[in-house]
Amino acid sequence: MTMKKSLVTLAALASCCAAMAQSSVAVFGVLDVGIEKIPGASTRVSTGRESFSSLGFRGVEDLGGGLQASFLIDTGISTDKAGFSSQSGLSTIGNRATWLSVGSKSLGKFSLGRGYAGAFFTLRNSDPTGRAYGQNTRGAMSVYSNNIQLRFDNLIRYETPKWNGFSADLALGLQGDAQSDTTRPAVDAASATTTGSATRNLSSFDKAGYTLGTQYANGPVFVGVTVLRTPGVAGFGGAASSNSKNTWTLGASYDLSVVKLFAGFESDRRYSSNRSAGHIGVSAPLGAGKIMAWYGQDQNGGATLNDKVKSGSVAYSYNLSKRTDLYVAVVEDSVNGAGNVANNSRFLDGTTTQVGIRHRF
Repeated sequence: MTMKKSLVTLAALASCCAAMAQSSVAVFGVLDVGIEKIPGASTRVSTGRESFSSLGFRGVEDLGGGLQASFLIDTGISTDKAGFSSQSGLSTIGNRATWLSVGSKSLGKFSLGRGYAGAFFTLRNSDPTGRAYGQNTRGAMSVYSNNIQLRFDNLIRYETPKWNGFSADLALGLQGDAQSDTTRPAVDAASATTTGSATRNLSSFDKAGYTLGTQYANGPVFVGVTVLRTPGVAGFGGAASSNSKNTWTLGASYDLSVVKLFAGFESDRRYSSNRSAGHIGVSAPLGAGKIMAWYGQDQNGGATLNDKVKSGSVAYSYNLSKRTDLYVAVVEDSVNGAGNVANNSRFLDGTTTQVGIRHRF
């Protein structure tokens, strides 16, 4: 009888352990702080120059048959002055990404919420810095107009499974509750006119927008192509109006082991004539770290229509451990045309120098 009770107890404990193993929640984040000198400003303590500082929670639950439910809450924080940092015009918890998802390895993953999609991954994977350093801390992505339209609200997103290195990421932007709630900020309203870094909703003027990213990542090769369609918004970049044409982005990288090559290109077709941007880059292991360099030009100006931006950087990241590293970067920016502070230019002419430390947990 005692043996039978023991067996029942062991079975119950095993069942509890199995149930616990099927569900998990993790805390993760990045703390990045340093010192920088940018044109037109005094030397200052900076936050998130190699990686945006953040605090997040993610979890997954097995539903059986290979199906999983998962969630992500990722919040930007400021390490220089504490509090939440602004991400795409939002300074609250979950401002980087808030997803609730269901999926499996064979079916792909469906998600609802707010976060990155499409062009972000194409550009990040073709940037040797992985979106780091510079006046606006976007690396090679800073020369693209898409860099201000990569994180969206009110998304229905589907990520396909990988087939021999191929995958796709489709996101459809809807109106959310803005159509019936006039108290919502204009940036998230059906007749939104606010643009630039505060553009959070992919849709406007009662139309849905979308972003579709396709990529091939296999061994040393990465190639990504993205199309983004944002319904026209009056007053974009100082223009009388913009239309609903597409913006195309192409990114690629190739790893030769001793050196890794990068390149990207964008064709922005939303205006009376096509505008383009592009960059080339390289990275290589050096000692206990990695050296990175890139150069890019933007004929569109992104947040302003008449800027001609040239930008380049050299950076080095030194690993103190698997989770902690030191970094130094020098970035040179040149703005021609209408670019100035009063015209909301993204850059000031001159040299930016940044040094700092990053810890990931």
